[in-house]
Amino acid sequence: MDIQPRPGRLYAVLSLLLTLTGPAMALDLDKARDYLGMEYAHCANWFLIMREVAARSFPPGLDRNMAMAQQEELAQQAFERSAEATSRETALARAKASMESMKERMKNSLENLPVIADDYAYSCKTLMESPDARLRFWLEQK
Repeated sequence: MDIQPRPGRLYAVLSLLLTLTGPAMALDLDKARDYLGMEYAHCANWFLIMREVAARSFPPGLDRNMAMAQQEELAQQAFERSAEATSRETALARAKASMESMKERMKNSLENLPVIADDYAYSCKTLMESPDARLRFWLEQK
């Protein structure tokens, strides 16, 4: 009789034990809000960068002013939401660090905007439109 555990059986037993220990805990509200605050800080910077893109893309006039104002408003809203999720000091520190990181990745040139666009364009739009869904996302993380 073979009493040596077979690898397949050992993995099955370990898997069963892990499932019997109970469900993994989701993030608590404070931690979820912390992650959300970080995302808002990134998005505030994304919108500030997009404000600069609007300033350079449109000729002087009403369309340019409206595009810049819209991006400025989104940046302000994102920053305020970051501060609400954590604190004003934390939001400011994160926004500063985030902007430095974005500028570094773009090598201080808007010509390199595509380097960060995939990370922020869609996600920031979605975050601003559905903040509760994103908070739920973080609350469900383990």
